[in-house]
Amino acid sequence: MSWYVLVEANESHGGDNTWNLVAKVPVEGGKEAAIARAEEISRTSLSGSLPKDEGRLVFRTSPTSWLVEKSRLVRERSADPIKHTQHLRVCVAELVFAREPADPPKKGRLRR
Repeated sequence: MSWYVLVEANESHGGDNTWNLVAKVPVEGGKEAAIARAEEISRTSLSGSLPKDEGRLVFRTSPTSWLVEKSRLVRERSADPIKHTQHLRVCVAELVFAREPADPPKKGRLRR
C-alpha cells in the first residue's frame, strides 16, 4: 500500500519505561525512499536539522531500523553539568491494512 517511517520515543517515569509512537512519516517512492528518509531522521531529526549542543549515537539494528541515543548536557543548580538522554527507535514500515474508526452513535432519546 504505502511506506512510512515510524519513530518511537522512550520515556522513563520513576523506573517505568514506556515506548510511544511519536511520528508516522509517509514517504513517497517506495521502500528504498523510506529507508533513506529513516536514516536521515535517525541522523538528524524530523525537521532535518541537528541542534549543535545535542550529542547523538545512531545504531543500525537491522537493514530497516535504527536505535538513537540523544544526549544533552544541562547545567542545573550544581556547578557540574548533568547529562540528559533520550532514546528513539526509527523504523521503516509498510502500511498493509487501514480502517478508520466508525462515527459514534448520535445522542438522542431511546424510544420504547
